[in-house]
Amino acid sequence: MNTELNTEQVNTQNKLCALRRKMDAAGVSAVLIPNADPHQSEYLAGHWQTLKWLTGFSGSAGTAVVTQKEAGMWTDFRYWIQAATQLNGFQLFRQGDTGIPTFDRWLADTLSANDCIALDGKIVSAAQAGSLKKKFSQQGIVVDTTMDLISDLWLDRPPMPRTPAFELDAVYAGQTRKEKFSRIRKKMAEYNADCHVLAALDDIAWTFNLRGEDIHTNPVNLSFALVFMDKISLFIDQAKVSTALGTTLDADGIDLFDYNAFYDAIQNLDKETRVLLDPERVSDFVYQVIDKRSNIIEAPNPSVLFKCVKNEVEISHIRDTAVKDGRAVVNFLHWLCTSDAPKTEICAAEQLLKFRKEQAAFIHPSFDSIMAFKEHSAICHYSAQPETDLPLSPDAMFLTDSGGNYLTGTTDITRTLHLGAPTSQEIRDYTLVLKAHIAVATARFPATARGYQIDAMARRHLWQQGLDFGHGTGHGVGFFLCVHEGPARLSAFPVDIALGPGMLLTNEPGLYREGQYGIRLENMVLVIKDRDTQFGSFLKFENMTFCHFERNLVDKTMLNTEELNWINAYHRMVYERLAPGLDTPVRQWLGHKTQPI
Repeated sequence: MNTELNTEQVNTQNKLCALRRKMDAAGVSAVLIPNADPHQSEYLAGHWQTLKWLTGFSGSAGTAVVTQKEAGMWTDFRYWIQAATQLNGFQLFRQGDTGIPTFDRWLADTLSANDCIALDGKIVSAAQAGSLKKKFSQQGIVVDTTMDLISDLWLDRPPMPRTPAFELDAVYAGQTRKEKFSRIRKKMAEYNADCHVLAALDDIAWTFNLRGEDIHTNPVNLSFALVFMDKISLFIDQAKVSTALGTTLDADGIDLFDYNAFYDAIQNLDKETRVLLDPERVSDFVYQVIDKRSNIIEAPNPSVLFKCVKNEVEISHIRDTAVKDGRAVVNFLHWLCTSDAPKTEICAAEQLLKFRKEQAAFIHPSFDSIMAFKEHSAICHYSAQPETDLPLSPDAMFLTDSGGNYLTGTTDITRTLHLGAPTSQEIRDYTLVLKAHIAVATARFPATARGYQIDAMARRHLWQQGLDFGHGTGHGVGFFLCVHEGPARLSAFPVDIALGPGMLLTNEPGLYREGQYGIRLENMVLVIKDRDTQFGSFLKFENMTFCHFERNLVDKTMLNTEELNWINAYHRMVYERLAPGLDTPVRQWLGHKTQPI
């Protein structure tokens, strides 16, 4: 038996030993390390990737727990396979799996009364910190959010990013920042608030019509903001703001301050100030500072609902972007299926990026492309690395999930194909996922409907066969912003947000057979008005993605007439929209792919 530890394991053991020494000195029994930053971001700048630094896990969702004797990490279905290969020195807890306790339940069972848990209050949300404090207080366990035991140990920590901020013109945004300030102040008045705290980066980007590149593939700037009734303060590294942009912001009544000056500003708020903030979108540290000095009004950020309902200018751009992005993806799929050049997962991603760069107003990918061949396609958020990069061959399933950030919108699309002759099981599975996709695409629902009700429509066809998938059916999508945007989503999680006209979501059911293959089919859809009846207003979805499905993976006998009609009508629309901008060989190839089934 080989007892030697690799370099990563040695590094992890050294980090854990150093952390445990600090825990012992501070009288701490456990440390919680969430994947988080001061802005409650899903994806993090390198400076905040503490979880990755400590555990080796690079996924976007996870929580690590370190005690004096044990180290574990919890992550959801999307990352089970990935985490199993990346974790160093940490036990994997498959969050949501049968019989697996949540991290707080595990800690409650592991610790004793009067033990202390350390949690960095500058990165954990006020809502989560409050929930954990309440749960553990019932066990006599203290959660201390004033301690950061990691920073002093992270000697090679990446610096804070300093990418330039730039303006998103109202010709794309559809509203000026002054118009958005007015909308927010109107909501503040309804709450009788004097000040509104903005810490979430996409909220600030939308409100101020600013974009940046501080987080990989997320066009945001690290910043904070305070909106008062008579003034507005933006806290951002001033080196990111050009003289011209600074002049423009000043003309709109925006005062600029350094990023870290935000913490001084909230400590200097007047005692009578009524502050509107969302505990889900500010850190516990920020919440506690304001709570000691001012009166807090807890409510969702107005910008959250404002930005998820796209305006008519944005919708017009999104429709145009769907065509541009569709042409890029079809060009890619044509290359994938017809080029004789040797291909791998990584070179496939590079080729798709080249096709997207040919499209007008393209800025960068909206996330790192998932190019997953064979068993890799069963890993929901697989990311090819040089050591895992599989060569493509005509004998297995290939899943491609990608998107683009354009000045004219954000895209997200997944297609699955077989590079050779599919098996009967692969055809059956693909057809079931397609049926689930069609169930959402054709859904009509009352204006009171929630996303979890639509999610169940997608799963019905899989459930009837004893099958399921572990992620949501769909998420919100920003406008040249984060590819994952709240608050609405199509998920089994019971989010109490009604779907409404103007919301942009994805429709992406899947099916994953670990060690074999995975299938996911994703389009973006826009919620639009359907009709009014004596039973109320009804809504439906407008398709916002154009790319064919794979005819050789469809079992026609498993589809009913309505489903066949939908596929054929969709394929006609794909060809009509995309063909005029395609070269002749690609156009002819797409014509074959979109022939009636």
